[in-house]
Amino acid sequence: MAAIMSVGTGARMTVRPYEPRDLVRVLELVEGDRLPGRPAVTAEVFGHVLADCHPAGAAPSLLQEPRTDVVVDRGGEVVGAAGWVLRAQGGEVLLLWLHCMEDDQQVAQVLVRHVLEQAGRRTVRAFGEPTAMSFAGLPVRNRRGTAVALEAAGFSREDGWRYLHCRLDELRRPPYEVVDITESPDPYGWYMRLREKDGTHIGKAVVSRPVEGTAFLEWISLTLEEDRPGHFLLRQCLAHLADRGIRELVVLPDTLTDPSGDSRDLVGELHRQAGFQELDQLHPYTRRP
Repeated sequence: MAAIMSVGTGARMTVRPYEPRDLVRVLELVEGDRLPGRPAVTAEVFGHVLADCHPAGAAPSLLQEPRTDVVVDRGGEVVGAAGWVLRAQGGEVLLLWLHCMEDDQQVAQVLVRHVLEQAGRRTVRAFGEPTAMSFAGLPVRNRRGTAVALEAAGFSREDGWRYLHCRLDELRRPPYEVVDITESPDPYGWYMRLREKDGTHIGKAVVSRPVEGTAFLEWISLTLEEDRPGHFLLRQCLAHLADRGIRELVVLPDTLTDPSGDSRDLVGELHRQAGFQELDQLHPYTRRP
């Protein structure tokens, strides 16, 4: 059943279930929120999101009542959409994704309020899980309207991940091969072994299978030496990825402080020296009744 809500001075918005005719407009909203280094969400990918409507790796049997709803303004245009689901175990509601016109914070408020009304007296976790079209976490800088709407509704921001991005287009090609790449059949994509010319092992990494020239650095381990600092070895790795057609790379170190008490951001400094820039931070949110 559609829910009609009035917001602001005479604004009138309707929340209703998603319909196939909404596809083009919803994809436009998703595209408007796309961060550099992320592939475009196609109709096929969004179809997987609608069909599964559950976090990556979560068994469908553990979830129930998946929903995809849209917000329509008084002129009939879709101005926002969200996917959410009830977790069977524990009774929590998961707000998996939400996209809207970020310059109109009221749209995000309508969607958030709608999910809360449907959740009743349940804990709601927002952006805590990855989906087929996004990483876990809300990009709080680029999605400021949604972040403000969540916090105004009583959600608490939790520790998340830094969104580091690097363009590989202009990297110089290494003078000799120092990387062995194995393409894995599993979702992780490429397993990389870094070595010296004489075969001495100096590191390893896993990179997601590239889509439209973009990829995700799952993890990397390097053997550091005084004459070859970590960022030099990382740049070597990046150059070989560029040589294989990857134009943009993303890595997500977490935002937690070093448990050893060291205030230096060693991981961040390593990536910065190698050419990465922090474009945003991704944070999950939780609201308890």
